[in-house]
Amino acid sequence: MKNDTAAARSRSAFARALFWIVALGLGGYAALTVWLAWSGIFFPYQLDYGEGIVLWFARQLARGQAIYFPLGAPYATSNYPPVYLLLTALGDGWFGASYVWGRFLNFAATLLVTALIIRIVRGETRAWGAAWIAGLWFFGSTFVYHWAPLLRIDMLGIAFALAGIVCVWRWERGGARARWLLAAAGIFLLLALYTKHSLVFAPLAATSAIFLRDKRAGILFALSLLGVGGVIFLALELWTRGGWSFGLLAANATVWTARVFAPLVFDFVVTHAALLILGAVSWSQRVWRAWRARAPRKIGVLELYAAAALCSVSLAGREGAWENYFFEALALTCVFAGITLAQWLTLPRARWLAYALLLAQLALFWRDHDPRIAQRLFDETRAANERIAPLLRATRGAVISEDMGLLVTNDKPVLYYTFPYSTLARAGKWDQHWEIENLRAGAFSLVVLMQGTRADVDHFGNFTRAFMSALDYGYAVTTQDARYQVYAPAPLRFFEPRATFGDLFELVGWDVTPLTLRADQDLEVTLLWRALRKPPMRYTGFVHLEDAHGAVLAQDDHEPKQGAYPTPLWASAEMARDTFHLKIPASLAPGEYVLRVGWYETDSQDRLSLPDGADFVELKKFTVP
Repeated sequence: MKNDTAAARSRSAFARALFWIVALGLGGYAALTVWLAWSGIFFPYQLDYGEGIVLWFARQLARGQAIYFPLGAPYATSNYPPVYLLLTALGDGWFGASYVWGRFLNFAATLLVTALIIRIVRGETRAWGAAWIAGLWFFGSTFVYHWAPLLRIDMLGIAFALAGIVCVWRWERGGARARWLLAAAGIFLLLALYTKHSLVFAPLAATSAIFLRDKRAGILFALSLLGVGGVIFLALELWTRGGWSFGLLAANATVWTARVFAPLVFDFVVTHAALLILGAVSWSQRVWRAWRARAPRKIGVLELYAAAALCSVSLAGREGAWENYFFEALALTCVFAGITLAQWLTLPRARWLAYALLLAQLALFWRDHDPRIAQRLFDETRAANERIAPLLRATRGAVISEDMGLLVTNDKPVLYYTFPYSTLARAGKWDQHWEIENLRAGAFSLVVLMQGTRADVDHFGNFTRAFMSALDYGYAVTTQDARYQVYAPAPLRFFEPRATFGDLFELVGWDVTPLTLRADQDLEVTLLWRALRKPPMRYTGFVHLEDAHGAVLAQDDHEPKQGAYPTPLWASAEMARDTFHLKIPASLAPGEYVLRVGWYETDSQDRLSLPDGADFVELKKFTVP
């Protein structure tokens, strides 16, 4: 008997130790979220692509300017609903061109979602411990950790959506204020839709849950949502002369691809594997009990919203999607994981499995919570912005920047919102004449790209290949660092001779600096190529300076853009500018010299030929006296 008591005490002590390990681990992750959010709130520069344009639209609203326009000029029209933008605009008088207020709203919304998760689990289980664990799993998750410091619309929309679901959940439990709860649910769900219009799954789940319990109430609720929401939509549509629907619908008609969807879903499942297992247990038990009892009314709004939230994950396949498309699914996963924990922690055998899963989840979060990565991002972003700010402020004329926050914080207008217009161009709804003609003419004073965008233009979809071709036609990189590439107008001086190598590459134009040849100087040769079809393999371009006997005095052979943009990445009809540097020897003798260019296969080194059989084209002859 004494041995059994001692063993029980030992197991109880071990269970308490495991609980505190989990609690401390969760506290650590929550502390990192608070640290990153607090650091981000007061960070003066853009941390994510979408922040700068949101700040720009909020500033425009604060100044009484329109932000929704029909297709055409101006070329920065909002593709976001107005609620978060209006709330962010309220801080413009205090903070000006600053991210502080909008990021604070995002962090406050994150805290609110966490509190609502705790409230639901506590109401379902009466277990405070499980409720807090569920809330902290959401707050400390890697996806929320990454999002907490940003000025983005998503988390506030989730907070409104979950608040609406909580109102319906409380209505299901009965009470004297049932009608007021449904009215409040409708208001919150409309606020969610007019914060982020893709948050349609919460209203669908709420309407279905109400209908299952009270068909009349469900129909009235659906009609109220459609009626009030429709009137607001129509009023905004008329007021903006079609700009409202263009921004929300046409400009958001992004392409769905498995290339975007698969890695995001894989990351979500792997990163939250233990939570998903715990959540699936209680959700499936509740649905199965209702199914066996043939009582669909017992399937409540939580079960329906969890299923709908998983369906919402399908939107993560859209070009430009990121972790924000998983917040609904993550929140409901944490709710049902908390319900499972409340059950399992009271059962001796299940308790150990619960702790094993919780410890595994702590380990899964570890990889992406390294604060050194975040600090490095802060440091590099600050340094890059401080380097480029004086250049932007001294620049007169129009500037296009992929980091639109650069423009806002340096008092430059955002003339071109790159992502929606590129999306429309890919869908065949926009011919990009405005961008391409102005780029080819060098009409923009500067074009600023994020480092790596030119080499992988399709990754985020912020630009099309036609845009990049026009950029290479009229511009050259003048300065760059680890974060930015700055392009300035650099028109080519020569467009003859035209030359076609194989059926792959056409020489469109070229330039050479200087135009005379001297000993011990650097010769810079710029070539603009067009791909006649998609290159099937890697090719190397070459520029040789040869004497009258064909001897090579100086040369530069490399794959395009110093290997950063190899030819298999090119598309048919795409243009790419490449620069070659030749060091002229100090022993240069008087005589005749010729500059020759061409291509060869990188692996075999077999040269591509011109139609006349030559394997090079002569650009220029030099005479050295």
